[in-house]
Parts: sequence; structure tokens; C-alpha cells
Amino acid sequence: MLKKMILITFLVVSVLFVYGCGEVEEEGEVVTPLDPEEREELPEEIKAWIEDSRDKFGGRARVHNGLLYILVTYGEKPTGGYIVEIDELEKQNDTLVVTAEFTEPGEDEMVTQAITYPYDLAVVEETELSVEFVATGDENTIPVLEEQ
Repeated sequence: MLKKMILITFLVVSVLFVYGCGEVEEEGEVVTPLDPEEREELPEEIKAWIEDSRDKFGGRARVHNGLLYILVTYGEKPTGGYIVEIDELEKQNDTLVVTAEFTEPGEDEMVTQAITYPYDLAVVEETELSVEFVATGDENTIPVLEEQ
């Protein structure tokens, strides 16, 4: 009986240890954007908003029908090979921090010889958080584009 109690105690302590040593969350909670399949086709108002923004370099956020649309644009570029990707959405205090990576084509990289307008769009459930943009990669800052 004593061996059984020791074994059970050991198992309980082991389970608590494993769960207690689990992955520790970083500074803030990571917010997962909705999959394109989880949302409807983009509303016409949002399509027009993207079209109006794509030739500008910066970040914008807009609420529409209970969803928060987060847009990061790289502006008009002379060739292909320019990329912008929203890497992370993280809740920090009362702010949703949007981290986007910018990539310019390499000198020897073959690219499309056409004007391009790189951008990325993330969609999350509506939130009251303010939005802050952080750049990584080939850019240092993301200007905040005001609504017109």
C-alpha cells in the first residue's frame, strides 16, 4: 500500500512539473488573424480602401462589420521582388502591435519589370485596442496613414 501511495504521489508531482514547465508566454498575447476561409469575400468598401492605399507606404487599420482590417502597404515600386508580410499581431497592454517585414529584391535577383504595389492584409475580430506598426527587414519604420 505504501509503494502504491508513493507511486501515485510521484505521478501527480511529475504531471504538475511537466505542466508547470510548459511554454511560457512572451510579453504579450499573440493575436491570430482569421484564415481567408473563415471570413467572407472582402467587402467592396474594404477593396476600395485597399485600392486607395496601395500606392502609399504605411500602415492603416479599419473596422468594418465587426472585423478589424489591418493593412500594411509598401507603396509603388518600379519592379517586382518587393515584399511586405505581416509577421505578428501581439497584444501589449492597450495596444495591438503589428509587426511587418519588408524585403527589397537583391541586386542580382531576377524580377518582373513592371510597376508593383506590394501589401499585406490581416483580419481579426474587432477590438478596442489602438494599433501600432513596427517594421523589420529592409525598413525601419512604418508611417501611419490617416483616413481620408
